[in-house]
Amino acid sequence: MVGETGNTRPILVVDDDPQLRAALARILRGEGHEVLEAADGDAALTIARSVGLRMMVVDYSMPGLDGESVLRQLREDLAEEAPSAVLLTGGAHEQARAEALGVLGLCKPFQVETLLAALDRLPPDTV
Repeated sequence: MVGETGNTRPILVVDDDPQLRAALARILRGEGHEVLEAADGDAALTIARSVGLRMMVVDYSMPGLDGESVLRQLREDLAEEAPSAVLLTGGAHEQARAEALGVLGLCKPFQVETLLAALDRLPPDTV
Protein backbone atom coordinates (compact mmCIF):
# COMPACT_ATOMS: atom_id res chain seq x y z
CA MET A 1 0.00 0.00 0.00
CA VAL A 2 1.01 3.60 -0.49
CA GLY A 3 2.51 5.11 2.65
CA GLU A 4 4.03 1.93 3.98
CA THR A 5 7.73 2.61 3.91
CA GLY A 6 10.43 0.88 5.86
CA ASN A 7 9.26 -0.01 9.33
CA THR A 8 6.66 2.71 9.96
CA ARG A 9 3.20 3.57 8.78
CA PRO A 10 1.78 7.07 9.05
CA ILE A 11 -0.64 8.48 11.59
CA LEU A 12 -3.65 10.31 10.14
CA VAL A 13 -4.84 13.42 12.00
CA VAL A 14 -8.43 14.34 11.12
CA ASP A 15 -9.91 17.60 12.35
CA ASP A 16 -11.89 20.40 10.71
CA ASP A 17 -10.05 22.95 12.90
CA PRO A 18 -6.91 23.77 10.89
CA GLN A 19 -5.01 25.13 13.92
CA LEU A 20 -5.62 22.05 16.06
CA ARG A 21 -4.91 19.71 13.15
CA ALA A 22 -1.61 21.47 12.42
CA ALA A 23 -0.63 21.53 16.10
CA LEU A 24 -1.27 17.81 16.54
CA ALA A 25 0.61 17.01 13.33
CA ARG A 26 3.56 19.14 14.46
CA ILE A 27 3.68 17.41 17.86
CA LEU A 28 3.51 13.94 16.34
CA ARG A 29 6.17 14.77 13.74
CA GLY A 30 8.34 16.11 16.55
CA GLU A 31 8.05 12.67 18.15
CA GLY A 32 9.37 11.10 14.94
CA HIS A 33 6.09 9.95 13.36
CA GLU A 34 5.10 10.33 9.74
CA VAL A 35 1.82 12.25 9.74
CA LEU A 36 -0.91 12.76 7.16
CA GLU A 37 -3.72 15.28 7.60
CA ALA A 38 -7.38 15.42 6.60
CA ALA A 39 -9.84 18.27 7.15
CA ASP A 40 -13.01 16.17 7.10
CA GLY A 41 -14.43 12.68 7.31
CA ASP A 42 -14.68 12.09 3.57
CA ALA A 43 -11.02 12.97 3.04
CA ALA A 44 -10.10 10.72 5.98
CA LEU A 45 -11.92 7.77 4.41
CA THR A 46 -10.19 8.31 1.08
CA ILE A 47 -6.75 8.40 2.71
CA ALA A 48 -7.41 5.49 5.08
CA ARG A 49 -8.63 3.28 2.24
CA SER A 50 -5.51 3.92 0.16
CA VAL A 51 -2.74 4.21 2.77
CA GLY A 52 -1.74 1.63 5.35
CA LEU A 53 -2.17 3.68 8.53
CA ARG A 54 -0.71 2.89 11.92
CA MET A 55 -3.23 5.03 13.78
CA MET A 56 -5.84 7.75 13.39
CA VAL A 57 -6.49 10.74 15.63
CA VAL A 58 -10.02 11.81 14.72
CA ASP A 59 -12.20 14.70 15.89
CA TYR A 60 -15.66 13.51 16.89
CA SER A 61 -17.58 16.62 15.83
CA MET A 62 -16.99 17.62 12.22
CA PRO A 63 -19.35 18.92 9.55
CA GLY A 64 -20.60 16.15 7.29
CA LEU A 65 -19.21 12.78 8.31
CA ASP A 66 -18.37 12.82 12.04
CA GLY A 67 -15.51 10.94 13.66
CA GLU A 68 -17.66 8.09 14.92
CA SER A 69 -19.08 7.52 11.44
CA VAL A 70 -15.58 7.54 9.94
CA LEU A 71 -14.39 4.85 12.35
CA ARG A 72 -17.50 2.71 11.86
CA GLN A 73 -17.19 2.93 8.06
CA LEU A 74 -13.51 1.97 8.16
CA ARG A 75 -14.24 -1.03 10.36
CA GLU A 76 -16.86 -2.12 7.85
CA ASP A 77 -14.58 -1.52 4.85
CA LEU A 78 -11.24 -2.70 6.24
CA ALA A 79 -12.26 -5.11 9.02
CA GLU A 80 -9.06 -6.33 10.71
CA GLU A 81 -6.97 -3.90 8.66
CA ALA A 82 -8.69 -0.84 10.19
CA PRO A 83 -6.13 1.25 12.07
CA SER A 84 -6.15 1.92 15.80
CA ALA A 85 -7.80 5.21 16.68
CA VAL A 86 -8.13 7.99 19.22
CA LEU A 87 -11.37 9.96 19.12
CA LEU A 88 -11.15 13.60 20.21
CA THR A 89 -14.36 14.39 22.04
CA GLY A 90 -16.11 17.44 23.41
CA GLY A 91 -17.88 15.97 26.41
CA ALA A 92 -19.12 13.00 28.41
CA HIS A 93 -21.65 11.80 25.80
CA GLU A 94 -19.02 11.64 23.04
CA GLN A 95 -16.57 10.07 25.50
CA ALA A 96 -19.08 7.28 26.13
CA ARG A 97 -19.52 6.82 22.35
CA ALA A 98 -15.75 6.42 21.98
CA GLU A 99 -15.69 3.78 24.70
CA ALA A 100 -18.58 1.96 23.00
CA LEU A 101 -16.48 1.85 19.83
CA GLY A 102 -13.59 0.40 21.80
CA VAL A 103 -11.28 3.35 21.14
CA LEU A 104 -9.61 5.85 23.41
CA GLY A 105 -11.65 9.01 23.77
CA LEU A 106 -9.76 12.15 24.73
CA CYS A 107 -11.94 15.03 25.87
CA LYS A 108 -10.80 18.43 24.60
CA PRO A 109 -8.80 20.08 25.97
CA PHE A 110 -6.54 17.11 26.66
CA GLN A 111 -2.99 16.55 27.77
CA VAL A 112 -0.65 15.84 24.85
CA GLU A 113 1.10 13.31 27.07
CA THR A 114 -2.10 11.23 27.13
CA LEU A 115 -2.11 11.05 23.33
CA LEU A 116 1.58 10.16 23.22
CA ALA A 117 1.03 7.45 25.86
CA ALA A 118 -1.68 5.93 23.65
CA LEU A 119 0.86 5.76 20.81
CA ASP A 120 3.38 4.09 23.10
CA ARG A 121 0.84 1.35 23.89
CA LEU A 122 0.47 0.38 20.23
CA PRO A 123 2.19 -2.86 19.26
CA PRO A 124 5.44 -2.47 17.31
CA ASP A 125 4.84 -1.46 13.71
CA THR A 126 5.62 -4.56 11.64
CA VAL A 127 4.93 -3.77 8.02
